[in-house]
Amino acid sequence: MAKSSLSSNGGSSSSSTARLTPYQWSLIGAASDSSNRTFARALGLAESSFYYDRIFNGTADIVWHYTVHIPSGPALGATLFSEQNVSRTWAVLKRYYPLLGSRMQLQDDDETIAFIVQERALSEHQPGEITLGVASSQDEVSTLVWRLIRDKPTEYHHIMARIFVLRREDIPGAYSVLFKAAHAISDGISGATLARAFFDVLCAPPFTIPPLEKKLAMALPSDALNPTMQMSPARQRWRRAIGKVTFLNRRNKLAGGHAIPNKGTDKSYCTPAVTDRILKRIDLVQSRAILDACRLHKVTFGAAIPVISQMALTRFLHRRFLRGDLSVDEWEQRGRQPMHYGGPLNLRPYLDQTWQREGGAMEISLMIDYYDCSLPFMPTPYGARRDAGVPRAADGAPPYEVLLSRARFLARVRSIRAQLVRTLKHPLLLDIACARQPLYVLRKKMIAAHWEATSKGEPLPEFPELTKLDATSRDFVFTGGVSSVGDMSRILPSNYPLPKGHPLSIRHRHTLNPRLSAIGSDAAQPEPALPRLPTTSAADAVLRIVDNSTHLHSRPSEFFLGNGTTRGHLELFLTFDANVYSRSDAEEYVQDCYEAAMYYFGEQDVNTLAMGKL
Repeated sequence: MAKSSLSSNGGSSSSSTARLTPYQWSLIGAASDSSNRTFARALGLAESSFYYDRIFNGTADIVWHYTVHIPSGPALGATLFSEQNVSRTWAVLKRYYPLLGSRMQLQDDDETIAFIVQERALSEHQPGEITLGVASSQDEVSTLVWRLIRDKPTEYHHIMARIFVLRREDIPGAYSVLFKAAHAISDGISGATLARAFFDVLCAPPFTIPPLEKKLAMALPSDALNPTMQMSPARQRWRRAIGKVTFLNRRNKLAGGHAIPNKGTDKSYCTPAVTDRILKRIDLVQSRAILDACRLHKVTFGAAIPVISQMALTRFLHRRFLRGDLSVDEWEQRGRQPMHYGGPLNLRPYLDQTWQREGGAMEISLMIDYYDCSLPFMPTPYGARRDAGVPRAADGAPPYEVLLSRARFLARVRSIRAQLVRTLKHPLLLDIACARQPLYVLRKKMIAAHWEATSKGEPLPEFPELTKLDATSRDFVFTGGVSSVGDMSRILPSNYPLPKGHPLSIRHRHTLNPRLSAIGSDAAQPEPALPRLPTTSAADAVLRIVDNSTHLHSRPSEFFLGNGTTRGHLELFLTFDANVYSRSDAEEYVQDCYEAAMYYFGEQDVNTLAMGKL
């Protein structure tokens, strides 16, 4: 059996760390200079899975792009974004969020991976960590984004987080600010936290930062923050065992399914993705109509996204069948299959309450698990007919009204919502997450190892343990990934600096309202009501965010539909592997998603809809 030997760029195996205590930071080595101590802790399960993603050609790394405007003009902009001020601000953030300045290191046992935090590295910057420059256009900024996630994804890969500040020559007083981070230390909520903290500190005078030991104590994996850690060891073992059985039973129910036609091969799983992305920003009037309809029917747009995707794919496939691109056999086979979706869950609201009150929910760290949801077969009211009696819209597919009524559409949305509620309200939610992660770690380790072996022309390492960790049927096909971040404006204000007393400003110590941790976390139900947070007025703003976007390095064969609200605009953004899916098909699918959202939510008298059945 071939043996795998994996290491990350700049993070090779080392004997410098003794055996690490799970979930705890340890002081390692002996530093003659007390200001240059080194700390280490083992990665949690989810963090470890993203470690293997990252060494697989930078898979899953995230780039956040912000366009900001300095209202008072270029003179203040030059001061705010001077090399000295940006360097000061970035050092403050690394000391406040030490994972930003860490590195990942595989240990001698070839299994344990550690975060290493060297105290001096939090105040000093490496070459490539901070980049200041000029951009003459949005296209030039986009070229940089693509370089970071597609063309040169492993450039400066030993650096966990990088920042780019580009003065915009085409927009007076504007700057493009980009952050790139490893997914092992960040997620969607972390992206908002990073930007908010950076712009707040950038515009404000220095302040006192808590001691490093205290900040490290907040930088723990989700595994360590399960409230059941306070239970007896026997009780914890019981919960883990039942969580594993529940997880395997859920996976056992995942069978069949189908996805958008593609050109994948048996090597696609270990071939680094060529990332591509399509954004559809819906105008304000249409966005408001869609969200109003969701509220009136007591569903969220996030819960509707799998059904919107299904209806988009239904019309996409009808179009191809009616013009003869799909055989009758394939059409009938697809018509009998369910559709399976899945996406990330924000675990912060379910973690240790003391950690949340101390501000842990707004730490820059990885705090996610995943959910699965399924829909019945796509509607095919005309069976295998291709004759002229099958109604066709101008784009060649049957219109939505003859495929699925609005009432039945809402019934499917409520089915998705019920599945999500069952997942989130399960008393063993975190124990099920703990049972899921070993599968993801080993699968990603296998993919990285097979990629490495293939590139060297060596036999593929075997991972027989994988079959024991998963229970899905052999015919299981995943339709696509989905994610809903909701409206992030409540944790990512537009104007900076944040006013005195703002609970999310790291410049002031506050007890954090636990309800803030639920923002952007639950596609099943509306976000919680919050007390009105103080804001900086437009007249007092030194800096204003005017646009932002998120870019992911795609996984192999990924087809991932995200949605969120940016300054009142609903957005649909598809990240996909261009090795496997064509851009023209992806654009057609996103347009169908938009039209489905408009038909079922944006162009109706929402008060006339009746309850429907699946």
